Amino acid sequence: MRKFLRSQDGSASVEFVALAIPLFIPLFIFLNQFANLSGEEEMARTLAREGARAYVASSGSDTAEIMMNRVIMAAGKELGLTQQQFSRLAIGLKCSNSPCHSPNGRVQVTVHFGSTAESRAVTASAQEYISPWT
Repeated sequence: MRKFLRSQDGSASVEFVALAIPLFIPLFIFLNQFANLSGEEEMARTLAREGARAYVASSGSDTAEIMMNRVIMAAGKELGLTQQQFSRLAIGLKCSNSPCHSPNGRVQVTVHFGSTAESRAVTASAQEYISPWT
């Protein structure tokens, strides 16, 4: 029995479990938070691009903003946004011309997810140009 207790066999495994595993836990937590944030940033970029495309593809200024908002909401549902994420969602529209939907106009759509206790704020923008022949 004494020979078994004094043996060094398996001591490296025990040391690894006792020392190295607790050092990896913060790394796993960081990677999880980074993946969540990256996913939300990608969703914001996608929603901004789709909203800008919908705006410039609409037939006129009276329906353009309505179409943009509908497309962003539909795309958000398709991407799997939760109700909490929809409640944090804010959509901005900036135009280079007045009225906004005019030939050669530039439209910038901004999608913003507000911060919460669990996640930080995320903002993404996309711009499109309205056809000169509209």
